[in-house]
Amino acid sequence: TETLERLWGSDKLCLAGAAMLMCDIDNFKKLNDHLGHAEEDRCLVKVATILKENVRRDRDHVARYGGEEFLVLLPGVNEEEAAAVAERMRKSVEAAALPNPGSRVSRWVTLSIGVAVQTSEAISPEQLQQRADAALYLAKQTGRNRVLLHRPELSARKHIRPGSLGA
Repeated sequence: TETLERLWGSDKLCLAGAAMLMCDIDNFKKLNDHLGHAEEDRCLVKVATILKENVRRDRDHVARYGGEEFLVLLPGVNEEEAAAVAERMRKSVEAAALPNPGSRVSRWVTLSIGVAVQTSEAISPEQLQQRADAALYLAKQTGRNRVLLHRPELSARKHIRPGSLGA
């Protein structure tokens, strides 16, 4: 949280709006159960690399949040841009065809992503993170391998089904 506060406070672009993505590898425990710790570690490194390849290196931040979760901060983006980045990340991880033989979603590693966007409403990074985490939870509860947007101003959530956004 301290690092998040530092990034949030030092990045003037966050004042123009920002998005936070909470990314979670679906059925990650099954990967370890079937392929072991070494393959689990390789998977984490590969997913982190894919996430970093899908952001703007000069402004965006990707960090491992814990276990199989990653947090992505996208300063200066709107909801549509954040959703497009998230969907591109999801598709890229799926296209990498990393094996996950125990998964109930796919035989490959997949991602669920919760997205929260701060626009004109001034909220703390913790609040944005809570919203992204809530969207992630719902993405996992509604089938996994999907992007779900949390939109607090409408008190609604919007599903993006796999393949519904352009690359």
